Amino acid sequence: MNLLAVDTSASACSAALMSKGRVKAEFFADFDQTHARHVMELIHSVLCLAETEAKDIDAYGVTRGPGSFTGLRIGIATVKGMALAYEKPAAGVSSLFALAHPLRASAGLVCSVIDARKAEVYAEAYRFSGTGHEVVLDARVCSAGEIIKDIRDFGKPCLFTGTGAELYRDSIKQELGELASFAPDSHRHIRAGSVAELAYARIASGAAPDPAGLVPCYIRRSDAERARKPLPTAGAAK
Repeated sequence: MNLLAVDTSASACSAALMSKGRVKAEFFADFDQTHARHVMELIHSVLCLAETEAKDIDAYGVTRGPGSFTGLRIGIATVKGMALAYEKPAAGVSSLFALAHPLRASAGLVCSVIDARKAEVYAEAYRFSGTGHEVVLDARVCSAGEIIKDIRDFGKPCLFTGTGAELYRDSIKQELGELASFAPDSHRHIRAGSVAELAYARIASGAAPDPAGLVPCYIRRSDAERARKPLPTAGAAK
């Protein structure tokens, strides 16, 4: 099975091709530009390097969030368009889990923290084992202080990763001391190779997600939604 995976959920953008259960090619870019300008270039480069044509792709994977609202829409629209055109399945993958996936050999907790701006982060924490993983803190959007408090309450060593972990590194270290460690810079961003592995495993297990149902998972409401005033209920005084 040839699977093409894309991540555009945050500041970085990447594309990868998995074939016969292994990542065959991957391109990664972290530019201060909209992903719409180069996501197709990355996909084209991956396909060329792997000597594969778009018509030979059997399935697709993409991060579905949380993350940048615009970034998520770009990635999902790109993958959905290709999957529908070629009538192939497309699996959505959690951005937070894709970020933690390469660190699954860690003995302690792994906490993915993505900068959500507005002094908030998207975060989720896991405990990995030889049989799989357990979510110990459900995905949420909150202040970094709330995540630090929750991890401190566990009293277990925790490996932090992500742009949010880097942004609030000093606060995390100050509050948690030796309980906190940080993933190397190479793991600070989501890699499409990880998205490919997770999507591949899901589809190979028998799931064949319909791309028409692929939608972003924002977690946080948009500014427009938060600013919108509720409509008066029926019978309310005029």
